[in-house]
Amino acid sequence: MPRRVQDPITPHSDRLCEYMNGHPAIVLSYARYFGEYKEATSAKMLELDQDGFLLTCQEHGEEHEVRVAFTHSLHAVSQVKDTLMSLAKEAETALRGNDPTQQGDMPDSHFYLPDIDPFTAVVMLLAVTVLYLDFFPNTTNPSLQWILKTVGAYKIHLIVQIFAVIHLGEALVSLYFTLVVGSGFFTLVDAVKWSVMTFIIGYPSLFKLIPLARRQSQSNNKKKD
Repeated sequence: MPRRVQDPITPHSDRLCEYMNGHPAIVLSYARYFGEYKEATSAKMLELDQDGFLLTCQEHGEEHEVRVAFTHSLHAVSQVKDTLMSLAKEAETALRGNDPTQQGDMPDSHFYLPDIDPFTAVVMLLAVTVLYLDFFPNTTNPSLQWILKTVGAYKIHLIVQIFAVIHLGEALVSLYFTLVVGSGFFTLVDAVKWSVMTFIIGYPSLFKLIPLARRQSQSNNKKKD
């Protein structure tokens, strides 16, 4: 697979793979869940880039290659740990969910905080600023007063209303994916958590939720077949 010239993760691939291969149970869970090699006995991570990672696993004496894609491209090596741990939690939860002897090792919910990239952080900062100005237009902060005078109180209030409607719609979408698409995987508490988080943060929460729900739906369909 051709890599992007400016891939920020590739230079750290060997070190990261060596670290992950020091946690064989996690790498094996990737192969069993994402690669669907349910009876794999060992796995090894070979390379990692900003879009995902490549691993090999052994099942019934045969070697198989598995490519696991991230839900979104990573922009900094500092994002790798949280992304890999989130995938590990998803895999372990799904693999052990039907095994009552492993319930003590399971996470208490299928809810994960979304990754916040620099662009999203800027958008969130702007949203908080607009929301603050809508509720506290009499602020004495010079910078905020300048924004208020430049944009106008009416436009700021309109922006807040538009954002509220959009985020409410995204929250309803999250309910659909937790209660319908991912039925049987998410609890009602999970659904409420995802809905509230999506209403607050918006699309980053959906980017994390939708692939998770779809993977679980596909897994359920294969079990039925």
